Amino acid sequence: MRLLNGKQGLRRSQFANELRGADLEKVLLVPIDVSKVLQKSMILNYFGEVLEPSFSFMVSQSGMKLLIDKIEKAQISCNAECVFVGIEATGHYYEDIVRILTERGYSVHIINPASTHEERKQHLTYTKTDDIDLYLIAEVLIGNKATNAKLATGVYKKLQHLTRARRSEINKRSRIKVEIRTMHDHIWREYQGYSILMDGKVKTRTIFSDFWGKASLHLLTHFPHASQILELGEIGLSRLSKQHNLKIRKTTIEKLIYAASESVSRPLGDLSSELFLLKQKLKDYEWHTQTIKAYEQEIERIFIETDGLYLLTVPGIGLVTAAEIYCEMGDLTHYTSANQLIKKAGTNPTVKQSGPTDGYYGRISKQGNANLRRAVYNAGRSLSVHNDALKPFFTRLKEKGKKAGKIYIAMGNKFIKIAFAMLKNHSPFKWDNPTFDYKQEVTKKLISPIAA
Repeated sequence: MRLLNGKQGLRRSQFANELRGADLEKVLLVPIDVSKVLQKSMILNYFGEVLEPSFSFMVSQSGMKLLIDKIEKAQISCNAECVFVGIEATGHYYEDIVRILTERGYSVHIINPASTHEERKQHLTYTKTDDIDLYLIAEVLIGNKATNAKLATGVYKKLQHLTRARRSEINKRSRIKVEIRTMHDHIWREYQGYSILMDGKVKTRTIFSDFWGKASLHLLTHFPHASQILELGEIGLSRLSKQHNLKIRKTTIEKLIYAASESVSRPLGDLSSELFLLKQKLKDYEWHTQTIKAYEQEIERIFIETDGLYLLTVPGIGLVTAAEIYCEMGDLTHYTSANQLIKKAGTNPTVKQSGPTDGYYGRISKQGNANLRRAVYNAGRSLSVHNDALKPFFTRLKEKGKKAGKIYIAMGNKFIKIAFAMLKNHSPFKWDNPTFDYKQEVTKKLISPIAA
């Protein structure tokens, strides 16, 4: 009989295969409630009969030996045919337990805390104790509602650590950017843009096309007040631009002088605390920027040694996005279809259908790996702008009246299918454009040169 992988999912099909033909009274369930220090577990059979009451153990040599000894003792006592371990994913504390038990050959299933929460609601169990939590984990395991069965290992784990750390730094730097803009508003708000009245309408003019560019940051650091710009004047700004290779255009200088002359900022001497805080925030910004560059260099060093390099042959997909998608997808030998990866990302649209109607597609499920989901969205957004090969697909969606967010998700899902095929077949992106060279496409995205 062929299992319905498309409906129940590959992981659930694997669980069904492991359970098939077994005597359920000889199937052991080992729910584990994880915490930072002390873990709790019990051992039951498939019908919920307790073979080993709840006990505590630590994630140490002696603690794991205690757990394994109790499992082996229960196996012998009931002549068990299968052992299923269910572990609720709590922070990162469960990972060592999963790794050790998997290495010992046990069937380990990772459970989303949301599943046990829903199980609690269904049982109308509002009391929360460790023993009740263990029973609920066992119920989730029996109901085959675990979300994962494997941890990322090897190069996938390394890239996950680096890309997620980089993402954290990006978020921190984004908060600092907001703080810098807010602080500089108190010093000289017109620097970020000034408004003029033309034909009865307000027009906003920005001074720098990139507020975080080299020229803008240099002035923010050394000449943050309008009076300092006026003191430099056009000649001083031109000389400063040449001296530090800032490449400030004449039109930019004119806008700077105009904005400074129109400023109503407080005198420089009254802004000592604001200027001090701005200086510190700019140092923080620079530190995070350098940290992000260091992460990207390390990501590249590891990534170019993997077959994930094929993803860089796709126009519009940069190093970080390719690395994020590659490591969050994980080992593709665990999957038989790209649709399983889309479901893992939670970017699969939910279908609403009842009765004889065909139904309709609703919002995406968001039931999956949030890191992969974000990477899929970012990939779709980039492809929508920078990939001419996929522009016809983008155009069709736009002509159907699809909004930008839905188009980005659809483009990202399409990329998942393309990536799955490329990695499975070990082949670069194919495009019937005579000017397209996938080797050049890869080279221009890397910092360090690699052999062709």
